Amino acid sequence: MSSLPVTTKHRINRIPQIPHVWEGDIFPIGEMLDNLEPELKSNGQCIVWVDGSEGFIRTMDVVKGNTGPEAMVRALLKAIEKPQSPAEPARPHKVVVRDRELQFFLRGALQGLDIDVDYQGDLPLLDELWNNLQQVQPQKVGNIPPQLLEKLEERAIALMWEQAPWTLLAEYNLIEIKINAYNVESLYACVMGMMGQEFGVIFYRSLDSMKKFRLMAGEIGDSTMEEGDIERAFLQQDCWFVNFSLDDSDFDEEDEEQQLWYELFLAEAQYDVPVQVVFGSIHPYEGIRPLVDVEELDPLYLGIEALGKFVQKNKKRLEKDPTQNISHQYSIKLPWGNNKPHPVKVRTMPEVTAELEAIEGNLHDDFAEEEDTDIISSDLFPEDCVISFASFPEDIIKSIEAKPSVWVDMEGIEFENENDKIPVIIIQTTRPKGKLVVEQLIKEEGIEYLFFTSGEDPFYGGTFDLPMIKTQGGINHVIAEIEQEGETFANTVKKWSQKTKKWQGKCGVAIAMGSTGVNRGSPKEQHILAFFATELVSKEKAGLDKLVLNIEMM
Repeated sequence: MSSLPVTTKHRINRIPQIPHVWEGDIFPIGEMLDNLEPELKSNGQCIVWVDGSEGFIRTMDVVKGNTGPEAMVRALLKAIEKPQSPAEPARPHKVVVRDRELQFFLRGALQGLDIDVDYQGDLPLLDELWNNLQQVQPQKVGNIPPQLLEKLEERAIALMWEQAPWTLLAEYNLIEIKINAYNVESLYACVMGMMGQEFGVIFYRSLDSMKKFRLMAGEIGDSTMEEGDIERAFLQQDCWFVNFSLDDSDFDEEDEEQQLWYELFLAEAQYDVPVQVVFGSIHPYEGIRPLVDVEELDPLYLGIEALGKFVQKNKKRLEKDPTQNISHQYSIKLPWGNNKPHPVKVRTMPEVTAELEAIEGNLHDDFAEEEDTDIISSDLFPEDCVISFASFPEDIIKSIEAKPSVWVDMEGIEFENENDKIPVIIIQTTRPKGKLVVEQLIKEEGIEYLFFTSGEDPFYGGTFDLPMIKTQGGINHVIAEIEQEGETFANTVKKWSQKTKKWQGKCGVAIAMGSTGVNRGSPKEQHILAFFATELVSKEKAGLDKLVLNIEMM
């Protein structure tokens, strides 16, 4: 059974203990709270903690019916730290519940807090209060001085947002930050943002928690999972997080300049885009919350500073191969307190990366076995990828084939003379995203054929050219949605397609990195991550003459 995080124990133990007995229970909501959304009203529960000595409610939480016993702990922590008025922060001498399993669970979860947990079959005070309950009072959290959060935000923007580690690392490229201070031995950092949807860094306080969550998250694709299961998996994490989001407080959809900011933000471009920084914590017994204690700032600041210095020093090495062993030690001073320097060691964890890749690979294989064949997917290739049309001579193929880190599939392609060039479509993205694409294409046993079709959006209007591939695994992947404005793309495809006739339709698909650098749209040989031999077929042969976007694609 996981325990409360060290920061929480420290925080709670500082709160004075009172010789009071608190009673806690879970009630079905039924018809008593009419202001709730229909799902909670029909399948919700209400957790109540009452000070039996004083006779008033300290906290009340409304949760989904299958949230789990951890919700009782989260509610109790609120009752201790941020109780409803007129109660003051206090720690009880004893808590009483009328469920044996819950009693044993709380005993394990509350170890080290000097709180006895007892069982009592009948709690009449709770029943009476519940029968008269009419509304939930809002809670307030957070007691950190704003100037300290401003310093933390300033460093997060400078070292995380401006350096964009998510363009170098995938979310399974774990970085250990060994602190050995402030009751934290190590933090395990991973990035968010490689799919261009959400940007940030997660600092796991427990390696086991990270592995457990990744395993549970991999199972979320199962259609039998309910919303409560997904929420429970998310709340099983034990981490601090730093999220970056567009500052839309003054956002005007009609303002073209602000629209450009938004597009740059989604495209991972590191321009002067106004962003908001959100700091928070997730724990099974605390839920998701903002930072509420000054003691949390110290290890989080050290983690941000150390990771930022590590990325800055090793950018080229990480871009080349983030799975290699890299280790550095830094001396970091906090901008508050006594400014004593802290030695912090940072290292990559290739062994854990390999373990996570193996876990995800098994989950994808299991999921693929359950899926129907010949499906259409628009999820493999990132929305911001760039398509180029080229021709490769044999020496380029041999050159990239000699690199152990590049996957090359040349089946069915033979060069008859030194002047021959095989037609190639190059799909360029960032290195982490490109590696994910290559891994998935390898799992699907390569590319069976390439084709070009069209699609229309029934909701917003407009038609699109759709370059697509079908893998040997029977999945049709949309590479990009290109708006049909003029004949530029169609003419380029036509000219390029003529070159495949000499090769009896054979061609190649190359995955390349470098889409955020100066070589965007014109990748070089050193940017190639993989080459797949395939053939160009008509959309009629592919059986996908025209698609209706957002309806037929999955």
